[in-house]
Amino acid sequence: MFANVRALFDRWRGFFGVSVLVLLFVAGVQLFVLSEHTDVYFSWAIQLPLTAAFLGAGYWAALFAIYFVSRDKTGASARTSALPSALATTLMSITSFLYFDKFSWNSPHAITVFLTWVWFLVYVFGPLFLIAAWIIQMRSPRVDSSEPRPLPAWTRGGFFVLAALFLLTGIGLFAVPDAVVAFWPWKIGAFAGRAISAWLVAYGSACGLVAKENDRVAGAGTMWSLAAFSVLQFIAIARYPATLNWSNPFAWVYVIALLAGLVFNAAALWSTRRTAAGGNG
Repeated sequence: MFANVRALFDRWRGFFGVSVLVLLFVAGVQLFVLSEHTDVYFSWAIQLPLTAAFLGAGYWAALFAIYFVSRDKTGASARTSALPSALATTLMSITSFLYFDKFSWNSPHAITVFLTWVWFLVYVFGPLFLIAAWIIQMRSPRVDSSEPRPLPAWTRGGFFVLAALFLLTGIGLFAVPDAVVAFWPWKIGAFAGRAISAWLVAYGSACGLVAKENDRVAGAGTMWSLAAFSVLQFIAIARYPATLNWSNPFAWVYVIALLAGLVFNAAALWSTRRTAAGGNG
């Protein structure tokens, strides 16, 4: 049975990849571009545009990881991205059902009701698909033939630190949102906190897996995704700087963590490029 499921995934890899990329791109447009219009162009009305932009940044950043996985027939890229994707989707699915009544089921706008139905269809079947993909990846033998290219030691250590920070924050936001939202850099409620936690857990688990795998080539797609997440979050902050409570020390912790993530990922990716260039020379 496992062989049949794996064969199905391999046969439809391109279709699945394109479908997921389209869904991620559209969600990013809804949330990152149309951050101030979620009452019409999204499945629920998000009070603060910065919260919408944060979520949208997660979807757009994930485009990089999914693109690399869809093109990688060895499955190496999936070793650092399959589990974070499954975790993010599962947590977002649970959050959606916990706050079912918060969604725009009765909106006067047909497009909003349509998008709400699409959201729930995606988050009913999406976690099942991604969990299955992760199981397949875990049970598949390694077939990548290239020699591992270890991360620079200082970036690997940084990834472990970021993994601990983002995982602890994300798990806390999901498990006890009413307690943790008081420390968040801008005002959010329990619903938004749990939605945000999905991306924090994904980011933290991705950092941990990149450090564990310790392979710049296998982790390249995930590192591009993590770097993009930081860049997009900085753009979101630049758009809505007054939303952050800059007197809150955790606002600076948040900014420093994003900056550190950008530096670690950029340095690891740059070292990969230099190694490749040296090999070609």
